[in-house]
Amino acid sequence: MTRSTTQEQALQVAELLLRPLIRLLTHHGAGLNDLVELSKRIYVEQAEKRLQQDGRRVTDAALSTMTGVHRKDVKRINDERAGQEPVEKRKHSLLDLVMTLWSGDARFIDGRGAPRPLARRLIGSETTQASFEDLIEAVTKGVPPKALLDSWIQQGAVRLDELGRVCWADPERAAGEELQALARTAHLAADRVNAAWDELYGKGGQHFLFSVRGVQLLPEDVRQLNEQVRRWGRRFGDRLNKAVTTAQAHGRKHGGDQRFSFGIQSYAETQPVAASEAIELGEA
Repeated sequence: MTRSTTQEQALQVAELLLRPLIRLLTHHGAGLNDLVELSKRIYVEQAEKRLQQDGRRVTDAALSTMTGVHRKDVKRINDERAGQEPVEKRKHSLLDLVMTLWSGDARFIDGRGAPRPLARRLIGSETTQASFEDLIEAVTKGVPPKALLDSWIQQGAVRLDELGRVCWADPERAAGEELQALARTAHLAADRVNAAWDELYGKGGQHFLFSVRGVQLLPEDVRQLNEQVRRWGRRFGDRLNKAVTTAQAHGRKHGGDQRFSFGIQSYAETQPVAASEAIELGEA
């Protein structure tokens, strides 16, 4: 079947996005059949949205024609979706919920907007600041804070500073949290693609998109660039997190319904010179 130029370009974009995704799937034992079934469901979901936006009637036949998914599969997928829990409402781990609150609630961040070191618990009236015990009890009252603290220290998710306060360490390396971290990254990546879509096909100017790329770089220069991203990105990220926390509290009081995301990422890999030159010419 002959494809149009735009179809070829769309498939090239999909190829770029699929490579890291398929590496993840193969690493965790999810095979081609799993991806095919997932793709069918997403094709049907997106086709349904497109029909609704165009004011057209949503039928199994229309969905099948638009997507190439067999009508029997369309019916089965729609029947399954009717009784399925939405992805957004599936449970997060306790650690993920705690870290989200720790980095996004005014009681638990410092003046820069970063997660604040927390006293393990309040003793008498020594301080009015919220403690680690307050943080845990804001998420769950069914697990003793000390048991969680001991476990998370052992896993490297949190650490104690010289004053005995609980500090954010490396929660993404804690047992069972690897895919939670990847899920957050996937959300940001999807948001960036959606923002680019809106700029091209929707209402432009709603989102901010910016990127910097370089080719034929030396390893020592890449190390310096990564260090600049870590230093400047952390500072700006903390300031923005503080602003988002304030806006979030305001929105909860007044019925806000908007979601916002921002992320900073740097990436480098070894690349043949020929490929680098092709990128500069816009050929890859």
